[in-house]
Amino acid sequence: MKWIVLAAGLFLFFNGMMSRTFSYTSPPRHCWVMDYIHLNGCFANPAGPQIVVWGATLLGAALIAAGFLASRRERR
Repeated sequence: MKWIVLAAGLFLFFNGMMSRTFSYTSPPRHCWVMDYIHLNGCFANPAGPQIVVWGATLLGAALIAAGFLASRRERR
């Protein structure tokens, strides 16, 4: 189970770090793209893409830390 958590964490962290955000002026749209998995979307406000990108990155980091802590607990 810890390997699945670690793999999911690395996947989310890597895709969050390699994401791009950009905006259009007419009509006003704020978009994000995860290039490696071809996932994208647009929002009406500028906070939306930042929440998606930072959320994936931070969730991935949390899963990596959880996998690391679980492996340390198993060693004891």
